[in-house]
Amino acid sequence: MSLEIRAHETSRSFEVFQDLMPYRVQDILLVSSLHDSFTLQEEGRLNELLLGEFLKLSLQQIPGLTHVSSGAAALARAQAERRFNLILTTINLGDMDAAQLASAVRESDLDTPVVVLAYDNNERKQFVARRSTSEIERIFLWQGNPRILVAITKYVEDKRNVEHDTKTVGVPVILLVEDNVRYYSSFLPTIYTELILQSERLISEGVNLSHKLVRMRARPKILLCSTFEEAWELFGAHEQHILGVVSDIEFPRGGSWSAAAGLDLAREIKRSWPDIPALLQSSRPENAATAGA
Repeated sequence: MSLEIRAHETSRSFEVFQDLMPYRVQDILLVSSLHDSFTLQEEGRLNELLLGEFLKLSLQQIPGLTHVSSGAAALARAQAERRFNLILTTINLGDMDAAQLASAVRESDLDTPVVVLAYDNNERKQFVARRSTSEIERIFLWQGNPRILVAITKYVEDKRNVEHDTKTVGVPVILLVEDNVRYYSSFLPTIYTELILQSERLISEGVNLSHKLVRMRARPKILLCSTFEEAWELFGAHEQHILGVVSDIEFPRGGSWSAAAGLDLAREIKRSWPDIPALLQSSRPENAATAGA
């Protein structure tokens, strides 16, 4: 093969990877009350935490962070500056709560995902019990691990980019099924960390830095879902690109709690694609024994 042909193929491959991940979280609008802002100061400045964790993972594209202390200020800023790719909010903002903010964002025709970062699990439970969260992209729980910030940004990017990236180059997909906010907020940062580090190791040492950064966009996508129906829909949409499934055993199915939803999901997936690995996990020993059987 001539050098000219090789150069052309390398250039074409580079261009294909450049087209991946068209939606990227470059600017985050953080909405938190003065009380929650004080909590952030106690934990360490969020800007510094975000910068530090992205650099540790060799992620060169670090989102900018803009802070406002009320829902009204967030709406005004988001409407005036349509550069924000993610609105990250705490539950109570003084003038409104996170559900009201998310609804107001949708009514303003802003295509910006609203993600809630809760600091107290009891407060989160009360909030979910009294409010509809249908307009909220996802709720996460702060548990002291700053890599939750990386996980949130990558979760939003993966959800927005998965259809485009699978069709473009067949980027693989990992289906993660977990309805417990505390659990997925704990292990999702770990999964993303390992996935990013492993993807970086797999890239040839002979590839230059710019090519490495672009090829990192082809890492497997993680799709997080919390019900049987949501998981099955995502599986059907991306079954040819599913790399593996990691699922809880107990989660909602048909609008009610199911003690065997994960087992049923794994059986259905194996029936369709026997070669897809499925890992079932549970915090209850009796469930783990059932899954092993």
